[in-house]
Amino acid sequence: MDIKPTTTLSLHPEMDKAKTLRKAAEGFEELFLTQFLKAARQGNLGEDIMGSSAVDSTRDMFDAEIARASSGRTGFGIADAVERQFQRFTKG
Repeated sequence: MDIKPTTTLSLHPEMDKAKTLRKAAEGFEELFLTQFLKAARQGNLGEDIMGSSAVDSTRDMFDAEIARASSGRTGFGIADAVERQFQRFTKG
């Protein structure tokens, strides 16, 4: 008996392409917002009296959570633009 691998079968069922695209677009918007917040915080006006690595880590986690909660809901339109750009590749 000759057993050959097949490329047409997958162990994971294909998800809805439109939902997958939207989720990826919102993920990109989240990444963009995280970087935006991180860059905005780098502008220091003076010494931070509470400055420590723990404060910095907590601030980074807070910024990431703000970005996660805001992506796709803020009206920035980044996720919408990414989704429009790549929609033609999901048809098929």
